Amino acid sequence: MSNILVVDDEVIQRRVLAKMIRDARPGCSVLEAKNGQEALDVIRDGRIDIVFTDIKMPVLDGLAFIEKMNASPHKIRVIILSGYRYFEYAQKAIQLGAFDYLVKPVKEESICAVLDKVDHSIQQETMHVLAHEQIRQQLDRTQTAYYENLLTDWVTEGVSPLQYAELRDQFALEETGIVVIARIGSNRFHMKPMEKESRVKNALLSSLEMKAGLIGPSVSFFSREDKRLLIAVATSPRSYEVDHQTLAREMEACVLTASEQFGIELTIGIGEWREDIGHEARYSFKEALTAAPFRYFLPDCAVIPYSEVRARIQPLHYDYAREEAQFKEAIRQNRNELILRQTDEWLDRIVADGFPYPEQWQQAVLRMISAVAGVVKDFVTDEVYKQMLSDTETHLAESPSFPVCRGRFQEVLLQWSELLIMSRSKKRESVVEACIQYIDTHYMEDLSLDTVAAHLFFSPSSVSIMLKNHLGVTFSKYLSQVRIQKGIELLQNSEMKVYEIASKVGFKDDKYFYRVFKSRFGMTPDEYRRNQYLMHLSND
Repeated sequence: MSNILVVDDEVIQRRVLAKMIRDARPGCSVLEAKNGQEALDVIRDGRIDIVFTDIKMPVLDGLAFIEKMNASPHKIRVIILSGYRYFEYAQKAIQLGAFDYLVKPVKEESICAVLDKVDHSIQQETMHVLAHEQIRQQLDRTQTAYYENLLTDWVTEGVSPLQYAELRDQFALEETGIVVIARIGSNRFHMKPMEKESRVKNALLSSLEMKAGLIGPSVSFFSREDKRLLIAVATSPRSYEVDHQTLAREMEACVLTASEQFGIELTIGIGEWREDIGHEARYSFKEALTAAPFRYFLPDCAVIPYSEVRARIQPLHYDYAREEAQFKEAIRQNRNELILRQTDEWLDRIVADGFPYPEQWQQAVLRMISAVAGVVKDFVTDEVYKQMLSDTETHLAESPSFPVCRGRFQEVLLQWSELLIMSRSKKRESVVEACIQYIDTHYMEDLSLDTVAAHLFFSPSSVSIMLKNHLGVTFSKYLSQVRIQKGIELLQNSEMKVYEIASKVGFKDDKYFYRVFKSRFGMTPDEYRRNQYLMHLSND
């Protein structure tokens, strides 16, 4: 909708023209002014798109009005109202930037024609602006992608002297510098509904560059291969000691910002200072990449300088057949205290003189757990054994730190010891029977594997394994079957509504009851009840 201003000192002509415009453009807002000065006041108070103005007016005539109005930041289309004897003034107005002119007396068809002409002009200008903006954005994206690729090449494999000279000129880099990497953790982004993940990542990248920039010219960018990896190169003509300490402190602040504002865990690795960053950036980058994963062994340290872990790295060679045998024997003997002591001793030796590469340790612990798992293989079915081992390996591999992995490893060995105890004492059948009886009695309650296991004084994993071996189904599957069977009985023998039955047999959500029922019987509970009713009638 356009805002249109009619400027004329003759009241009747002004009002007639305003009415003609309103009739031609009912959706437009039409204002009036009796001279150029009053019109300028109206324009200053609000956005005006089109002006119809007379030339000969008191206080401020049309030509002077147009000259002053040209200072407005908003483009206004001016249509001059001119009589035949003032035609030379209309020409002057056109020279001042007027859009068009109309000869008095103005006719309705002339108003419609000139408004159509204005609409077409605005549309063409809008299309031109949009096209120009699209071209500008495309150029920005192209330039960003170009430099991101060039920067990635620089820190990963090196670039030619000519390419580095281009980077140095573009980002005003100094001769000496250091590479910092920040890896975004796998935890979810805590974002407001309208925020996008890319926006958060860009905010983190800006924060990283700002912190790095405090010690000198810097540049930051996303890794081409891994968009959860942020890279910054900080340069400075100052001494290594001052820059490195300052950078470490600023990176700690960057980690804190990411955590407080977005709930994101950042792990930062810092390479070593290079006197010729142009040629040696790839070495500092590799050092930063090497340092960051050692947070696994140093969970309280979010910023890991390579200089602090370099001397502590101890490559790991798997030679733990003796420990494998010890763990198996302790499990067979059900000596839980011995299990804990032996595992603590082994794990303490792993990190006694330094840290292995995290990936080497993860391979070693998975190899160990696979070897020790053989101690329980004969006490479960092959299917259960494979699933149990797979779940255990996944659980260990996903450990976020060495202390967590230690706890999980010990927990698994203790569970296997408990499993052997149950198997040897031949309590499996009685435990399963007690489990079934408890489920059959309490199916309508908010029942869980943990609840049943606590009632039986066993661990949830042990109850789950015994139930699966005995019944061939999981705990949740058996509980669902019992609830469905109880639901069928109520469908057949009561007038209760389906949602009432769902709640009665333990389903919190009647929609979920519908899905489970239909998945099993190929029909909804309502359809089942109608079929039963029709069968009853036919039998009668």
